Amino acid sequence: MTKRKKFPGRGEIWFVDHDPVTGRELKGKHYFIVITETILNKALGTAICCPITTGGSKPRSSGTTVVVDGRSTLSGEITGVVLCHQIRALDLEGKKATYATDAEAELLDEIIGKVIDLIDPQED
Repeated sequence: MTKRKKFPGRGEIWFVDHDPVTGRELKGKHYFIVITETILNKALGTAICCPITTGGSKPRSSGTTVVVDGRSTLSGEITGVVLCHQIRALDLEGKKATYATDAEAELLDEIIGKVIDLIDPQED
């Protein structure tokens, strides 16, 4: 992992300790993928992100997750499941997050599609 960039960009994956959390929220240190553009992240001081679990490769919630395999990122080192239903606004600088790698465009497109479907489901 490399030193933190000034402002995170869309498609970047960061390692974050996002505790404290409560209830059914994901706890502890995890990778998060940024889904908003740098200009918005700079203006807000936070980045909208989805967590990536590393505890397994099977989707946990049907229709709301995306699998990350070795071909999904530029480094090829991150695997797991993106939890699109657990969106967070994170101050990556305040959380002392570290940049890990960038996602491939196809992975980011699939995540954005899932998030949009969660917010504005379309009937088939």
